[in-house]
Amino acid sequence: MKRLKRPADARGRAGPGARRMAARLLIIGALLVVVAGGLLIWLAFFTDACAVRNVLVAGNKNLTTEYVHQLSGVDSYENLITLPVRKLSRNLERNPWIKEARIGRRLLHTVTIRVMEREPMAMLDTGGAGFLLDDSGFVITGIPTDQFPQLPRIYAGEVAPPRISEQVRDSRVAGCVKVIRSMPQSLRSILQLGNPFDGRGQVFVSRIGFNIVYGAATDLALKNEILEAIVTDIRNNNRNIAYIDVRVADAPVIMPW
Repeated sequence: MKRLKRPADARGRAGPGARRMAARLLIIGALLVVVAGGLLIWLAFFTDACAVRNVLVAGNKNLTTEYVHQLSGVDSYENLITLPVRKLSRNLERNPWIKEARIGRRLLHTVTIRVMEREPMAMLDTGGAGFLLDDSGFVITGIPTDQFPQLPRIYAGEVAPPRISEQVRDSRVAGCVKVIRSMPQSLRSILQLGNPFDGRGQVFVSRIGFNIVYGAATDLALKNEILEAIVTDIRNNNRNIAYIDVRVADAPVIMPW
C-alpha cells in the first residue's frame, strides 16, 4: 500500500534566506532600541530637557513655603533625573519642625516636596522662656511665651531648659505631657496651665475658673471620662466650682466655691 506524504509545514518551507532576513531585522531592531536609549540618556543628562524649573511644596503649616524650599537644597541641583531625593528628604527631616519629608519628581521639570510637621501640643514655660512640645514630649523649638496662646502651659519648676530636637527628660514634665495627650480636645481646650510639681501630682488650672487635681498619670481613660462629664455639667448649669479632684478615679470630689 502506498503511503501518503504529509504536506510540508509552512515553517519548513522557509529557506535560509528568510532566516537571514529575520536575523537582520532583529539586529536592526536591537540597534534602534540602543540608539533610542542613548538619545534619551543624552537628552536627560546632557541637555535641559529635564531641567528643574518648578518646585511645589505641600503640607507645611508653621513653616513658610519659601523656607521649606530653601531648606531642602533643591536649588543646588539642575537636573530632575539626577536629583538625590532621599538625601534632600533627610536634610529636611533634620529640622525639628519636620517629622517626615517626601521629595518626588514630576516629569519633565517639577520637584514635589511634601512635609508632615510636628503638631505643638503644649508649651513648657521655664521662667519666661517657652519651648513648644509635641504629643510625645519632643522639643520642637524655643519661642516667646506670648505666642500660641491656645496651648496649655506646663510649669517647668526648677528644671533646666530642655534641648531642642530632644525629648523632655524630667519624668514629672513627661507625665504632664502624657496626661494632656490622653485628653480629648474638649478637655485640652480648657487647660491653661499644668503644674507637675504640685505635691498632689498633676494639677491643672482651667480657663473657666477652677482647678483640676488629676494626680498620677494613671487610669487616664476613666479620669478623662469623669472630667468630661463634670465639665459638661458645670457649663450647662453655670456652676461655680473651686476644683475637681479625680485622684481616685471612681470617687471624684467636686469642691464648690
